[in-house]
Amino acid sequence: MRRSLTELANEHGSDKGTVGPSLDWGAHNYTDVYEAYLEPLRELPINLLEIGLGVTGDRWRSKIVHGRNTGGASVKMWRDYFANGRIYGIDVNEAAELDGERVRTFVADQGELDDLRALTEATGGIRFDVIVDDGSHRPDHQQVALGYLFDFLDPGGLYFIEDLQANGYGDGARGRQACEDVRNTRSLLRAIRAGDDPPRPHALPDPSRLAGEIEHVGLHVPRVVPVADEARGLLRRQRGQRRRGRRAIAFEPDSERLGVLRKRRR
Repeated sequence: MRRSLTELANEHGSDKGTVGPSLDWGAHNYTDVYEAYLEPLRELPINLLEIGLGVTGDRWRSKIVHGRNTGGASVKMWRDYFANGRIYGIDVNEAAELDGERVRTFVADQGELDDLRALTEATGGIRFDVIVDDGSHRPDHQQVALGYLFDFLDPGGLYFIEDLQANGYGDGARGRQACEDVRNTRSLLRAIRAGDDPPRPHALPDPSRLAGEIEHVGLHVPRVVPVADEARGLLRRQRGQRRRGRRAIAFEPDSERLGVLRKRRR
């Protein structure tokens, strides 16, 4: 029997699944959403690009590399899921140990246009069927990459952006994923979905052109699965059911964590 994307994520220690690399690192439960979009492509010879590979190195110490995750967990997950696909990846750290017959990685910063241009030149300007942004999670970096790489997405292709936390202008966010120079990427996607101009400031070079290329915008709120609770079997709380007088789980407005854009078919 073929394994699901969630099973492959959990095996390799990716936090895209329901377990994560260890009991100390929670999971995002993104794989059910991914598989709903990607299962029809599973047997096809697709090209997939992932931004952010979860490897440690001189430019960035990736804390997710521990337990079941020996580095590049999601690349391994995509490789196993798309048995006929080619997987490309970029990271600020070198990840040649992941390279193989169907996997090719590059050192690049998603927030630097010169790096992205070098990537598309090195790959011969190929078009990708799927692009996954699991990089720095900074809104300015997400928008720079989206504004450039969407042109290299095939018509009908899918562009995913993970971890759309409140981390942009006016959000009061702090830390390495925050940026007050641009608005939060989620707010831009919500505006595009509504047919409105994206709020400023942003880092999109031509938002009107981008919006015209987008057929669909989906914003998803996967249920976060705390590892310790899963280990204890407290699944009722994950399902939002009442337990011992506790209130059912409710999600705050504007709490979408995973965005997906489908490029318009010509």
